[in-house]
Amino acid sequence: MIRSLHLLLTALVCASCSPNVFVVDQDGTPIPFAQIHPQTRSFNWPVVETDEKGSAFIHQDLPTIEFLHVSKMGYRSPPPVNYNLPKPITVVLER
Repeated sequence: MIRSLHLLLTALVCASCSPNVFVVDQDGTPIPFAQIHPQTRSFNWPVVETDEKGSAFIHQDLPTIEFLHVSKMGYRSPPPVNYNLPKPITVVLER
């Protein structure tokens, strides 16, 4: 019983840490090391970078994140992305 509970909790933790934002170019190629700036109405969270696969995990905490500003040198940044969209969110950057 305890082992089953431990496995369940481990699975929940792993699932909750899976990437929830993907950054790609207009061809769908992942963009590694893009910067994601989570923002609320009155607070900016620390910058999160995408990994080699163009993915990142943005942890939702209080105050609630409302928008993401995504950027990468050499790409045009899109308007702020609504963080309340269904996850995972795919953000497209154009050259």
